Amino acid sequence: MIKQKKIPPIWLLIIITVIFFSIIAIGIIFLFKFPFFLPIPYFWRLLVGLIFLGCGFYFLICALRVLTIKRAFGNELFKSKSESKLITTGIYHYTRNPLYLGAIFAFFGWTFIFSLTMMLIISLLFTILFIFVAKWEEKELLERFGEDYKNYKKSVPFIFPSLKIFFQKKVIFF
Repeated sequence: MIKQKKIPPIWLLIIITVIFFSIIAIGIIFLFKFPFFLPIPYFWRLLVGLIFLGCGFYFLICALRVLTIKRAFGNELFKSKSESKLITTGIYHYTRNPLYLGAIFAFFGWTFIFSLTMMLIISLLFTILFIFVAKWEEKELLERFGEDYKNYKKSVPFIFPSLKIFFQKKVIFF
């Protein structure tokens, strides 16, 4: 049985991380004398940004339809197998981490729309953070669900869904 552990409130960690990443981004911009704005024409940055935002929100909504908001924000971390359930349906049939995928797309969508170098750096830092957190979560899920999670892990991609899966199955996530 997994011992119940306490984690700090997720909202507090998010605020601290955004402030920390913003300071790092500003430091990188000044240190390397990067331009404040990315040189992307208005039409293209708006078009690409809206496409990325749409994809990001789509993945986030699909993931939240399968999970609850509380579970998505870590409410079931460290619970035993009997107290929780491994989700493998809906969007989780295509990617093991749709919340992170949606957040990555959304971050890069805002980066294109605002065309700020600072947002690009923050988006890259969050992408790296999401990968590390997802790897950490996998260890916890493997400990909690054992063989079930191993089988799930073998059949479903880590973050980015395989295009082959989309063409083989004509499934809409909603």
